[in-house]
Amino acid sequence: MTSFQSDLPQAQTIPQGEDSLEEKNYFASTLSFLTYSYRETLFAELERLVESGKGFDGLIIDLMQTGFSLPLEALVKFSLYAKRLLKPQGVLLFVKADGAITLTKDDPGGGLTFNAYDSPFGIFARHPMLADYVCATVAGLDRRRLRGGGSTLANHILFTSTPVLTDEGRKVKETFALPAPQSWVIQVIDDYSSVESMTRLLESRHHLPADETLRIMQELESAHLTFPIFSRIQFLANCYHNRKAFRLGRYMVAAGILTESQLQELLEKQSEQGLGRGQKSYLGLLAVRAGYLNTRELEVLLDDQYLYGGYHKKAEDDPNSRNIETMRDSMIGSLGAIDTAGLLQSFSTAKKTGLLTVENRDKALIVSFVNGKATHARMNRLRGYDAMVEFLVCWTEGIFVFRDKGVSQELDDTCTLKHPVDRLLLDAALFQDQVNQILNTLPGGRNTILERVWNFETLWYKIESRPLKYLDESTVADTDKKAIVELVNLIDGLSTLDEVIKSYDKWPGHLIVKSVHLLLEHRLVNVQQASLFRPLSIFQRIVAELQKTIGRDDNKALLQASLHYVHGDSAASSRFHIDSEGRVSVNLSQVKSSGAPVSAVILELRRWMEAYLAYCRRQIEPSVVDNVVAKVVNGNTT
Repeated sequence: MTSFQSDLPQAQTIPQGEDSLEEKNYFASTLSFLTYSYRETLFAELERLVESGKGFDGLIIDLMQTGFSLPLEALVKFSLYAKRLLKPQGVLLFVKADGAITLTKDDPGGGLTFNAYDSPFGIFARHPMLADYVCATVAGLDRRRLRGGGSTLANHILFTSTPVLTDEGRKVKETFALPAPQSWVIQVIDDYSSVESMTRLLESRHHLPADETLRIMQELESAHLTFPIFSRIQFLANCYHNRKAFRLGRYMVAAGILTESQLQELLEKQSEQGLGRGQKSYLGLLAVRAGYLNTRELEVLLDDQYLYGGYHKKAEDDPNSRNIETMRDSMIGSLGAIDTAGLLQSFSTAKKTGLLTVENRDKALIVSFVNGKATHARMNRLRGYDAMVEFLVCWTEGIFVFRDKGVSQELDDTCTLKHPVDRLLLDAALFQDQVNQILNTLPGGRNTILERVWNFETLWYKIESRPLKYLDESTVADTDKKAIVELVNLIDGLSTLDEVIKSYDKWPGHLIVKSVHLLLEHRLVNVQQASLFRPLSIFQRIVAELQKTIGRDDNKALLQASLHYVHGDSAASSRFHIDSEGRVSVNLSQVKSSGAPVSAVILELRRWMEAYLAYCRRQIEPSVVDNVVAKVVNGNTT
């Protein structure tokens, strides 16, 4: 365990009524973070923290060695400890080399907000001071890469936000009492400039890195010298992603400007004066009069509410309106209002130079444009041409952001695009037609469940040395053959084709679909006709009914004896489980990892059920067993 108080410059509230500004230590260490490595004794250590009565701004769980393969009960325990140990706006962070998960205590209702990042550096946009601390305490994370990571939308919200000074912040700015570089940062805050313009100015004027500027801005925010910015990011991002409108009062609570009780007091005053809750600007004026914020901050909050909490209302009210107007004005919008091809063409036609990022659930596309030409692209593990084609063929939803003159450290030479946008559009249209042609031959389309044949390795060995061709007559390269062997391990008789495509993120979806068609043609995989879950459900109901007559302990003994009789100590026996209550289940994880065909598992299950019924007929009247089986199979278990 690595556990210690942060020794980075931290923030504290400035004491009131002191005359000598020079003697104040504005950034004394008050934000507390702890880092732990995941191990069995961790919960006992967290329990001791609870008993100590301490609260923390950040708890970091280092999963560099274990990854995210935590049992569900462990995650539930972590969430309970997070509620007890975190201060308001505090965060519980699970971090590993290629991702991060946060549970943040910024829900006004008292719950935790869950967020996942495909890069550990994604925490930087929302928690720059915590990210700085994490890089110092978790081995393998490089602080220099912080600037390149993070959620597209979260970064956009952060960099387009306008910091506004509080009354105390204005006093401090006028006295020039802060040391450099904190003084440099507060001096450029004029209540109107965006975070992005300030970071650029400080980088050119004082050579202050952008990540350092953002860390200092969070220090100023924690010291209440500026109104909250960082605590608003995830709230706005979630509302925009989910197309969820929000009231001004709820926004002020989420931002930490008001508490729940203060909001209720303002709503009561508003009601007393004869105005309803819909009078959002009037509620804001009441908050200004009460001293919770100033008029400039109110303007900023109302702008945020219009952009991030109301953009979709215009589209709903006017079916002919297109979200590209929002993109033009604020460089943010959503797919659906404009398709992927139209989006790329709009930047190409406008000769744009900058960075386009598009997010959809757990995937993010990054494209660099120079004078309208797409030069680099990346989508998770896909690079260059493959990333762009995947975007054009498969994406219909997502939030996009374009940052003028923006750059990304995540784009390297492996992401280079050699073809113009027009060529990419033509190729994508062809691939889309091929995918549709193949999907139309499958009974369930993308929801079709496929199963590899039991002797796949033998059959594949016979044909892999021969020239193979896809549906479009293109040759299957040797590298493709290696990828197909990896892909087929995901075709397990349980997963749909759509799930297979999402799981195998090394390849674009159109290549996966064409490979599946190739495998079907050579009868190396089959369309799954039978479902494991119906015979399993029947067996489970039969066991539950017979247990009422036999008794739990005897019934459990019969299940164990019949399972051992049929499958002994073979791999098949490990696929089935009998719990303490005598309930039966199938270990799907073992089925997938073993490569056993589902049709074979169904046969194994039926053999076990037949042996179990034979054992039951020796224990009780055979007619009772037969009646139970008939009742369950006919669907009448009442």
